Amino acid sequence: MALVNHIKREINAKLVIYGPGLSGKATNLNYIYRKLKPEHRGKLKTMNIEKERMLFFDFAPAGKGKVGAYNVRFHIYTIVGEVASSSTWKMVLKGADGVVFVADSASDRLSANLDCLNNLQMIMHAYGKNLSDLPVVLQCNKRDLPAVIPLDEMQKALNPDCYTVIPAVACKGEGVLESLYSLMKTVLKNLRENGLELGKEPEQLAGATTAMMAGRRTEPSGMEPVSYNAEADSHAIPAGAGESEMLTAAAMNGKNDAIDIGKPFLELAGEPELIAGGRLRVPLNFRYGDWEKKMTITVSVSLEPDQGC
Repeated sequence: MALVNHIKREINAKLVIYGPGLSGKATNLNYIYRKLKPEHRGKLKTMNIEKERMLFFDFAPAGKGKVGAYNVRFHIYTIVGEVASSSTWKMVLKGADGVVFVADSASDRLSANLDCLNNLQMIMHAYGKNLSDLPVVLQCNKRDLPAVIPLDEMQKALNPDCYTVIPAVACKGEGVLESLYSLMKTVLKNLRENGLELGKEPEQLAGATTAMMAGRRTEPSGMEPVSYNAEADSHAIPAGAGESEMLTAAAMNGKNDAIDIGKPFLELAGEPELIAGGRLRVPLNFRYGDWEKKMTITVSVSLEPDQGC
């Protein structure tokens, strides 16, 4: 579910790049990150969860990423590695507004794709949803391999709900942006048609807190541990370029709630920071009418394993 900040007039939508191990999920995310202009994106970050590593960053489309008077900021997540547990994916997929399913086109990977798709369906059912209710783009990656599964066979096996199918070679950037734009277009359309709800807590903060309470280790919020080819930024997408044409659906009239300035409003003023002693420093911004005050709270969390059943 998209989270809405009515004070800032900003909608935060969560996109997840999902798929079997080594299918090209991180390659997709890194290529997207490189192609976005630095002024339109946040930092690329990691969170270590047991033996797995989650990558994520946020960005705001230039000029066209709006629903009515609200700007839309997209947060993209994925998990790196050969195998990721269902519990980790369940945490990452919580509150997702759309998914790019990166399927491996290698001739011997159809069963891995099917297992991963079934797992995704089970996770959605655990959240009381059907996968068919969620915007999904099926990206058939690695189409440059000498032996690949025919596209019609992949569609028949993996696409019973008739999602958009995009062939891709993510290591070359082919089909990556097309997959992203197709998903963004559908998510924005859903926001327009379904209206907006005020979320209680950003997913990133909720996920970080959950991880620490479970005794998991996170990286400091300011680090940029994933390297990328900075030279590729010279090819960053300029505002209004033809590649972003599909984002024109964002310029639409949204259904927005009015702001009640008679009530106090507490919001995040930045990203939470893990500090010494297992504590979490959270910057906050308190508003009441025209009065505003910034503050920071420090939360102590236990890193002891849960002793409950």
